[in-house]
Amino acid sequence: MKKIVIYMCLALLPFMFTGCKDYLNVSNAGNSDDNFVMSSPAEAFKALSWAYAEYRQNAAAGGNYNWQDPLGSDAEYLNEYPSANNVIARLQPAATTVNTDMGLYNSLNVALARATRVADLIAAKAEYQADAKGSAPTAWTQIYGEAKTLRAYLAWELVRHFGDVPYGYENQVVSTYTLTSRFEIMDKIIADVKAVEGKMYVLGQGGITAERISRTFANALIGEIALHAGSWQTIRTDVKGLYGTVQFVNKGTDDGSCVYARRSDYLDYLKVAETYLNAAVNTQNGTAKLITSDTRSVNNPFQKHWQEINSRRISQESLFEIGCVAGTGNSEYGYSMGRPGSNSSVNAYLNTYAAIRIVPSFFYNSYETGDMRRDVSMVISGSNAATGQENLVPFGVTTRIGGGGPSTNKWDKNRGDVPLYPNATFRSSGINYVILRMADVILMLAEAKAVSGSDAAGAITLVNQIRTRAFGNTSKNLSGLSGDALVDAVYNERKLELLGEGTIRWDMIRSGKFNERAIAIRKEMSDMTAGLQANGYYTFPSGRTISNYVWTKYVQIGGAVATVTQNPVDTDPAQTPGWRGIYNWGVAAYTTTARNLAVQGLYTYIDPAGAAAAALVASGYTRANWGITVWSDANAKAMLSSAILDGVVGRESNAPRYFHPMPFTVIDQSKGNVTNGYGLPNK
Repeated sequence: MKKIVIYMCLALLPFMFTGCKDYLNVSNAGNSDDNFVMSSPAEAFKALSWAYAEYRQNAAAGGNYNWQDPLGSDAEYLNEYPSANNVIARLQPAATTVNTDMGLYNSLNVALARATRVADLIAAKAEYQADAKGSAPTAWTQIYGEAKTLRAYLAWELVRHFGDVPYGYENQVVSTYTLTSRFEIMDKIIADVKAVEGKMYVLGQGGITAERISRTFANALIGEIALHAGSWQTIRTDVKGLYGTVQFVNKGTDDGSCVYARRSDYLDYLKVAETYLNAAVNTQNGTAKLITSDTRSVNNPFQKHWQEINSRRISQESLFEIGCVAGTGNSEYGYSMGRPGSNSSVNAYLNTYAAIRIVPSFFYNSYETGDMRRDVSMVISGSNAATGQENLVPFGVTTRIGGGGPSTNKWDKNRGDVPLYPNATFRSSGINYVILRMADVILMLAEAKAVSGSDAAGAITLVNQIRTRAFGNTSKNLSGLSGDALVDAVYNERKLELLGEGTIRWDMIRSGKFNERAIAIRKEMSDMTAGLQANGYYTFPSGRTISNYVWTKYVQIGGAVATVTQNPVDTDPAQTPGWRGIYNWGVAAYTTTARNLAVQGLYTYIDPAGAAAAALVASGYTRANWGITVWSDANAKAMLSSAILDGVVGRESNAPRYFHPMPFTVIDQSKGNVTNGYGLPNK
């Protein structure tokens, strides 16, 4: 049974401070240790849980969907057009408003301030001070390290999404403030976590689960931040002296406000990343592990992780999950990022917005044959809440099952051992936000080794751990790679493994090849569109073909009214692609008995005027628009052109502009010391 971090507002009354609006100009009302709040590590955790809950409810709700970031990569896009929801994802900073992310920015700062205050109160405790002198972790050193690491994580979220921000002003009265270099912030929070991680429990020790921060996650966090610090990123050039003495190597052209750069001493940071990521994977991993076996009959270990998540259980693969409870709010998986559903009062739980859609060329050309991650990661059908049937999700400009084409498939309300209905509303699935899982850490470690050139063989071994799981054997393992070829292979593996999880965009940035990758995916889409329009189909290098039309039919699998399918069954068009189908919800309004969707022509061309098409129609199939919408529907064509990183057009040699704006109050109250850069608005 999952446990949840509880929102302990009452426990924090002794040191609450004023609200979000003026978060930098506050004094903390709790100037002394409250004997009850800090009377034991358990009570201290109740206070810290407020910061966890603040992050869950006002920052993480919807996961990275609220940041727009996974909605713009060479694999994922947002299916709204025109829409202000994805302008940062499209690299169009001038199209956003200064306060568009005010709530998120303020929430991170509020939670950071609370975590800081809790850590300060614990540090003053004699019990903690005595335990800190010992060599082994205790409940007091764990909760202190937990508070410090949570603070570091929140600061890292600010840096990652907003760039250079005011830092270190929490819980004090200030009359003015200025920007702090992101590199200074990253150095400080890395040092903070290094100082405490050795006295924290690893996962599984001291009752610490993945719904709390552990030494395992702390080590991985150090590695992740160091990896980013030593990688390519867009830096400001309009604020003189912002980065102090840090030296950079630039790539491309400085547009007068920002440039794509990597610090000259990047290898020092990659060494730190390698050390701590290795600890998280191999020596301080505790109970966290890559799931490599599956006792279910389907035998798909990758799928098993997501079955756990959809079953509202903590996965063995998770280092850190933000805990959610079914039936309560702020649990947007799988509403905002799940498999598409429809908006119907018949079964409101199946209302799934499905913001993240898969770039069509990636859907057809990315995964090798036999890769068991493919169907778990991507889907072409969704849940019709009005009829209880599985619907084809066509291309086109709309949300839910009405359009948008292939979607992410890792979060599906039909999944889980016991899908939840009618005990929850559509935004209350109880599915945790997985912040970090072991496969991600393994591949970051491979990246650090490959980019630094420190251990090519080790990087290949790490990637092959992931590939062996993906294919069920070693037949697709890599060998003999080095240099750029190895680095590219690592980034490609991360894309296949982590699709839809909010990482691909950051990988594109770190790689130093953001523009090249953006241009390449736009070219793939252009070639596909031209082929569909000219010939009625287009065949990708993978051998898979997208066509103007597919043929669909509702069926009963094995006589069942509704079935949630598992691995693909090549001979059954209702089970290929696999890991879809529809759960038998038992709703009285669902009177149709054939609810699973068979699809023909998804990967191969069927001549709509030929005998094969006629035979399908004669057997009950209906022709449905598929690729034709991509080129014949003006709105769909415009959406795909704009949503897939159109901000790179005309800026092919300039830095990608992917940061979000700090809100106006931050700029206004700084007395001229703080501005938004990167083409973002300041008022």
